[in-house]
This record gives sequence, C-alpha cells and structure tokens, in this order.
Amino acid sequence: MTEHPEKGGGQDNKFEVTISYGGINKPLEINRNQQVQAVFARAMELFHQPGGELALFNGANEVPLHQSVGDAGIVAGSLLLLRPRNVGGGR
Repeated sequence: MTEHPEKGGGQDNKFEVTISYGGINKPLEINRNQQVQAVFARAMELFHQPGGELALFNGANEVPLHQSVGDAGIVAGSLLLLRPRNVGGGR
C-alpha cells in the first residue's frame, strides 16, 4: 500500500509504541491514521499468536478495533497490552 502524505499517511504520522504480551515488551512502529485492527494484526504477528480471544488494551481499556489509532487515543510511547479479552472469574 502506497502512503500519500496529502491524505495524512506521511512520515509525520508515524511513531513507536510498545506491545506487551506475557511480560515481554516489543516495539512497533504504527501510523496514527491506520485502523487499530491493523495494529492488532501486526501485534499478533510480532508474538506469533494464532488468534483466539486476545484483545489489545491501552491501560485497563480494551481498544476498539474499528477506529483509527488517533481516534483510539494511542499516542507515541503508549504501552499496549496484548492479553485475553475475558479473564476467568468465580462462579
């Protein structure tokens, strides 16, 4: 996919975040205009995860996949957690 600076996809919109999974942190360069779904897919690849019930969290809040990185409030230096969506609880 070719990025077009006039459409907001230029270098000025790229920044690095940290993806954390199982206590391991890895850097990931993202673009504020891309969909969170794309960031989630790249995070899954980064940790070689096949899918399942994992979700992306910014702090305690699950990040909606169908909005842009910028609209989701993800900024340079954010720590995004890749973890199970539902943690099992008591009965």
